[in-house]
Amino acid sequence: MKRVNLFICITVILLLTACQSSQQLKPITEETINFDMNTAMEMVKTKEKMIVDLAMREKVSKLEYKEIERSLIEEFGSRAQDILAILFIHDMDADPDAAISINKNTLYPTVFHKGIKITNAVVYKSEFENPFFNQTTLRIREEYVGNDEKLKNWNREYIFEPNENNDWELSGFSGTMNFLGEDYSINYLELEMTNRE
Repeated sequence: MKRVNLFICITVILLLTACQSSQQLKPITEETINFDMNTAMEMVKTKEKMIVDLAMREKVSKLEYKEIERSLIEEFGSRAQDILAILFIHDMDADPDAAISINKNTLYPTVFHKGIKITNAVVYKSEFENPFFNQTTLRIREEYVGNDEKLKNWNREYIFEPNENNDWELSGFSGTMNFLGEDYSINYLELEMTNRE
């Protein structure tokens, strides 16, 4: 009987604590601000141009790979490894000095592809009683607006947060990053060269 009472007591305490915690974590203010679409386009173009340029190649040397990795870290921060994993095939059985192949069976949709558009760019701000929990994020959404059934309803969001200098820094993605398989390649969708400048 004592165990049952102890269990009930612990359960009640946990429930009360959880309710109190959820009350404390509700933001005092929330704000949604439209972000400049031209700036959003430039931010995304800078990142995606690197991807298109890489995907058009066949192979890169080990030295080139290290340079590419550094460039991607500069542009994608902690998410650079995600991009490297999408673009490159690492053959563990290959000679250590062998060139690294680009994965030709992947499509990473970009604003340079026909039918891919930036449809939304919004800054979300939440302020809490405790400033530690304050949050500001910029979400830039891309969508496929064409007629290809395989890409219907595709979208991806780039999620940015301000760094210590208040510059937007990529912190993550949501949606579908890429398509993989024999049916896909960087040229699966027509590249609109005028956008690549």
